[in-house]
Amino acid sequence: MVEKEKVIVLDDTGTIDLGFNEISLYKGSEDEIPFWLAKELEKSGKTKVNRPNIDEMGRILFQEKQNINTPASIIQLYNNFYIIIKFLINDLKNSSNIEDLERLRKVYAIIKELSSIRLRKIIQLALLNINEQTLISKMTKEEFLVYSTISEILRKYYGDIIGNSS
Repeated sequence: MVEKEKVIVLDDTGTIDLGFNEISLYKGSEDEIPFWLAKELEKSGKTKVNRPNIDEMGRILFQEKQNINTPASIIQLYNNFYIIIKFLINDLKNSSNIEDLERLRKVYAIIKELSSIRLRKIIQLALLNINEQTLISKMTKEEFLVYSTISEILRKYYGDIIGNSS
């Protein structure tokens, strides 16, 4: 929630004291602010968080599926991709618009398939002991946690159980 998020400013905010610094947002500009602040300002209608729409999520899924069996083909995502999707899902759940229910169904389907494909690729990278920084930088924080945990388990398995450190 403290990561910077790009927002579109819909209304002037005046000066906001963040403790260590102050920021001012002006209507019509694009700025990067902490995600927690972006969400609060979005609730009040002052900003709009840049989040992927269903078409963009479908494009990402398509790209991941193109090389489904190639773990090194993992696609770069937004920094807070899963958190943003969680907020999108909550917004769609709380909507009374009937079209939003269909969008919610599509988002669930896309995210389920996308996360499964990416998880498979991440597990394969860990199994192959690939520690290339360009690939790791394409993972979200949640995915990197999975990757590093599996990699550590495999290192212990090969080192402690088999007696061969890799």
